[in-house]
Amino acid sequence: MIYKIFTTLLSSKPTRRCLLALKRSRKICKLVPMLNEWYEKTYIFQCPETNLIGHSCIQNFDNVIRRVNMKKALVVTDTVLIQLKTTDNVTEQLTKADVSYNIFDGVLPNPTIAIVNKIMEAYKTNDCDGLISIGGGSAHDAAKAAALLLSNRKPIRKYQGLNVTKHKLLMPLICVNTTAGTGSEVTNVAVITDETTHFKMTLVDKNMLANITVNDSNLMLGLPHKATVYTGIDALTHAIEADLSLVNNDLVQAYSHQAMRTIFQTLPKVYADLQNAECREQMVYGEYLAGIAFNSASLGFIHSLSHAMSAVFNTPHGLANAILMPYVLDYELTNTNVVKKLAKIADYLGLNCGDALNDHEKAKSCVLSIVAWTKSLGIELNLNAIQPNITQDQVNNMAKKAMKDFCGISNPIQFNKRQLIHIYNNAIIGNFDHITVKG
Repeated sequence: MIYKIFTTLLSSKPTRRCLLALKRSRKICKLVPMLNEWYEKTYIFQCPETNLIGHSCIQNFDNVIRRVNMKKALVVTDTVLIQLKTTDNVTEQLTKADVSYNIFDGVLPNPTIAIVNKIMEAYKTNDCDGLISIGGGSAHDAAKAAALLLSNRKPIRKYQGLNVTKHKLLMPLICVNTTAGTGSEVTNVAVITDETTHFKMTLVDKNMLANITVNDSNLMLGLPHKATVYTGIDALTHAIEADLSLVNNDLVQAYSHQAMRTIFQTLPKVYADLQNAECREQMVYGEYLAGIAFNSASLGFIHSLSHAMSAVFNTPHGLANAILMPYVLDYELTNTNVVKKLAKIADYLGLNCGDALNDHEKAKSCVLSIVAWTKSLGIELNLNAIQPNITQDQVNNMAKKAMKDFCGISNPIQFNKRQLIHIYNNAIIGNFDHITVKG
């Protein structure tokens, strides 16, 4: 309900002008950056300064890292990438560039405040002057949050929301990506779980962008089926939600549409052949474009619902997105703007909707195509399949958390808690038979 009231008020220019006139109020002052950046006609487009993209581009990393003032790096990663020696591709380049390093390999999926604090402690103890994350969204989010806290010195709970910090990063931040993908390497967003409240905090801050990103598809050839699919569908969700966002613009639309088409066409091919280097490279481009798109237009309630579920059950983020996405899109078919955009997406993806179909029927067909596509990747769209015996109390708890999630503010429909409960319950039942397309 708070999102509905907030966005309804801010849709009126007189209301915005009135709020902006009340700058002496501390609470209103916190809203001013959001008013300027989210609801005025000036669009903010941000991406990292330097982006290495392409097969074997890691071989140029030593030349790029020399541009930043880094003498000793803390490498943030997980034990699996250490065991697979994926990190060696980076540390060898650091040695060539005369940069010493220490390794923190304690990152886990859905990183917590405790993990962020351990990264900060390792950074200070080893007297580092730069951070390099190697991995997917968990490693990047944890490193970005640690960099933000090291530069601003307040507890992490103080930085939830949009552009709360005052100071830029005091150290170089480099994200080397090994999945395609969460998009975290190119965004100013970090999602960190508060283990005491089981709530996923969303930090969105212009001071959290990486200096350098690396997207080398060669580092992704060893990614197993589940991780490949989960991160790939996460990237598709980014593109779709950015396109449907209330603050979408022409530039975001161009990025998101190309990302959708690339991922929709390519991920099934990678699923069939994990060693397909050409398709792995195409997925890199798709996830990168989707990351840039949602960094400019934010996301929506698919991510809010997913964050809440992952916080309660520790569900892999991409899997939660995959299951929840069609149920959210189905519920949004009551919105005219969503229908028009989904119909346009259906045309852009080349879905066989038939020439005689109207926009609403095309939109339904688009949702059904996403359902079939997701199932072809080995995912059943049923929450009970991955988390049996979900109670109604747990559903209510997740809906409450989702309502507090920052991603929902840019969703095309401002759901209330009751509606989110209904979406969760639909996903638990796992039945799409009620969606029918004429023709």
